[in-house]
Amino acid sequence: MTEDNKEKEESAGQNHMAAEQAEPAMGTETVAVGDRAVERFPTQVRAALEYAAANKYEYGPRLRNAELTWDVVSAESMTNDIVRVRIEFAPTSGFRGDSGIEYMDVDAAGAILARRQIRTPKENTPVVLIGITGVSIILAVIFISLMTWLKPEGGDPLYVAGRTLWIRAEQPESREFITYTGLDSEGDFRTWLINPENESENDLVYVKVSLFNETSGSVNLVIDEEAAKLLDGDRASYLPLNTIERTLEAEGVDKVNSPEFMPMWGSLTLDEGEQVVGMLVFELPEGSEFTELRWDASDSAVIKYQ
Repeated sequence: MTEDNKEKEESAGQNHMAAEQAEPAMGTETVAVGDRAVERFPTQVRAALEYAAANKYEYGPRLRNAELTWDVVSAESMTNDIVRVRIEFAPTSGFRGDSGIEYMDVDAAGAILARRQIRTPKENTPVVLIGITGVSIILAVIFISLMTWLKPEGGDPLYVAGRTLWIRAEQPESREFITYTGLDSEGDFRTWLINPENESENDLVYVKVSLFNETSGSVNLVIDEEAAKLLDGDRASYLPLNTIERTLEAEGVDKVNSPEFMPMWGSLTLDEGEQVVGMLVFELPEGSEFTELRWDASDSAVIKYQ
């Protein structure tokens, strides 16, 4: 081996050793998942979990009083010794669906610098509600013979006549969210919840609607998103929510805020001399005023509130 080749080989060996020494630094763990996140960043993970448990109000009215379970998804090392901790959260019992996800930025001392909710828990449409499509209206309405019903006194502005139906739509009622009790498909009472899609800006508004068939023959009704429109003070119109899809089984609710609530949704036949009563639900900006309800299912009528 020449002296020149020997020098080149020694130089190559030194470069190889330098590369081996730099490799661990390049592979330094910045993201840890699951249990490894707890081991790698114990202070920050513990601080995030404790903060989440102590500040459930940010989860909204549906979950703030519920018993929740948190699981660590990951912890990621950021700049300035900050660790971003991602956690999943969901009701402890009776929940079937996708967990909520949030993250918190935590400093080396365990102080929470930022918190952001990425996804709220979304429960699968309850099986007990899916199975009642054919008879859903039985759970949603009350049939009463007009033979035992006394007509309201004349001059009631909320009581109007369509071509085939008499329709009464009471004053809209606003709620931050709606909780009520009702039967499931097996005949058991449960507590149900409906909440706005945009909980921070919107309220739910329900209107109690009564339909009367005084004609001869039967009237087929389909009560869905096109059954009616609720107009606000700016003449903007809002369509009914699908109360079958939007209803969840409530967790941790001691007292319902709408004990007389009966969702009106589905298809039915209203025979002569029958009445159906139930509530339509709308989502409107908080503090909205209401001008009129326009009924469009199998008939047409306008009930004015102002």
